[in-house]
Amino acid sequence: MVSEPSGRMAPLPRAVASRFGGTPTRLYLIRHGEVVKARPNTYHGHQDVDVTATGVSQLERVAERLASAPLRAVYSSTLRRSRQGASQVARPHGLEVRALPEFREKHCGAWEGLTYDEVAQRFPEEWARWLVDPPSVRPEGGESYAEMQARVLIALAEVMAEHPAETIALVAHGGVNRAILCHALGLDLTHVFRIEQDYGATNIIDFFPEGPTVVKGMNVLYWD
Repeated sequence: MVSEPSGRMAPLPRAVASRFGGTPTRLYLIRHGEVVKARPNTYHGHQDVDVTATGVSQLERVAERLASAPLRAVYSSTLRRSRQGASQVARPHGLEVRALPEFREKHCGAWEGLTYDEVAQRFPEEWARWLVDPPSVRPEGGESYAEMQARVLIALAEVMAEHPAETIALVAHGGVNRAILCHALGLDLTHVFRIEQDYGATNIIDFFPEGPTVVKGMNVLYWD
C-alpha cells in the first residue's frame, strides 16, 4: 500500500542530488484547456472528455509563451484532455509527449458523470464528509485525494530524477495540480481548494535537492 506523502517532497537520492549542483529542475505545471461539458459542475475524473475550441486556444497561448523556454521533455496524463494540451506545448520544441497514467485526475468512482448537486442528493453522508475532510473521502469505486496525491508524487519524483537541472512541462488536471502545489508549498491537503487552477493555468516550480520552490503562477486569462 502506498504511504501518504509528508508535507515536503523527500530529498532526492544522493547520486541524483549531486548532479544538480546549484541549478534546479524547473517544472512548468499546466492545467489542460476547457473541456466539453454536457452539464456544468460535473465530476469527470477518469472520464475521457474532449477539449472545446476555447480549450485549444487557451493551450495555444500557453504554448506561445513557452516556445522560447528550454524544454527538454513534455509530460501528460493518458487522458485526452491532458494529451491534447501537452501536444500543443510540445510541438514548437519538436518533442514527443510522454503520457503517464499516474498523472490522471483523481478517480471519482461512482461520482463520475454526476453534478455536485446530484452527488449531494445520492450520497449525502459521503458528501457531508467530503466538505469537511476532502483528503480522506473515497467515493465508491474511486480514490481519496490523499491516495491520488501519493501516486502523483511518486511519479513526479521519478520524472524529476530523470531530468536533473533541466526544464520540463507537465500538462495535467486541476486536482493533480493542486495536489502537487500543496506538496510544494508544504500545505496540508485540507487546504487543497484554496489553490485555484483555471483552464490553462500555468505554475512554475523549481525543484532543488532540498525540496521544491514555487516560483509563480499565471492565469492564461490575464496574460497580455
